[in-house]
Amino acid sequence: MTIEKYRYNPILTKEDVPFRVNSIFNAGAVKYDGSYLLLARVEMPNGRSSFVLARSDDGIKFTVDKKICLAPEDHTECYGLTEWGIEDPRITKLDDYYYICYTGYSKFMPVVILTRTVDFKIFEILGPITEASNKDAVLFPEKIGSFYWKIDRPTAEKRQDIWINCSPDIIHWGQHRVLLEPAPGTWEGSKIGISAPPVRTEKGWLVMYHGVRSFAMGSLYKQGIILLDLHQPWKIIGQSREPFLYPEEEHERIGDVGNVIFCNGWIIEDDKKVKIYYSGADMNICLATTTLDYLLSLCQPRAI
Repeated sequence: MTIEKYRYNPILTKEDVPFRVNSIFNAGAVKYDGSYLLLARVEMPNGRSSFVLARSDDGIKFTVDKKICLAPEDHTECYGLTEWGIEDPRITKLDDYYYICYTGYSKFMPVVILTRTVDFKIFEILGPITEASNKDAVLFPEKIGSFYWKIDRPTAEKRQDIWINCSPDIIHWGQHRVLLEPAPGTWEGSKIGISAPPVRTEKGWLVMYHGVRSFAMGSLYKQGIILLDLHQPWKIIGQSREPFLYPEEEHERIGDVGNVIFCNGWIIEDDKKVKIYYSGADMNICLATTTLDYLLSLCQPRAI
């Protein structure tokens, strides 16, 4: 098996949302209490984004909840950092909580906000865990050594590299290191960022990332894969040479932001099959399936 896009994509559009929105896209994904959950970004008619839950028994046919579950206004202690919207959630099951990393957007530029929940009904907002400008953050699903680990994408002048850092308490972060730089002149030459949270495999931490190549008339977003050392996650031991998921269909090429495939979440089944939830052109949610073995086969060895 390679990568198979679901023949009836997209699986969710704004017509599936039971209230008025401009679009639904960029969803974190998790299995909870026997069901599949997508925590999706919805852009409201005023242009600012909130989150809504969608639920499914099979991971394909989803029903969207009737109301928003998390909004910028819920961030009472840090509303100044979320006033223009909350965007692109990524979910990691860690210890007894589901931790959600997402972007808070405001006049101060993007920052990473951390929230946790045990039931996707009550959300405990822990607040910002980066300074501006930073986004595309994911947590590892377990401690490595005595630390929690996070990957993010700070912006420094013209640099947009992927960094890794660690924390003793999941709130205060340090030991920042550059993990991956864009490869000039390639499909990821303009900028990169992490997509879905890391997955532990026997060979290493499997991590999906997006790469962007910019042109005079716009940008092209595709997905690649890297493999990190299990015990020293700042070391890349494998990497795909080419993107494995990229815009092809009309619903991936035409929309609010054309020629974009963007992924925030994937679900690894017990049989090692993988459901990848991605968005096309910032307008919808789509599904692609593959296997862990195939994704690992893409990771060509890289010197440690």
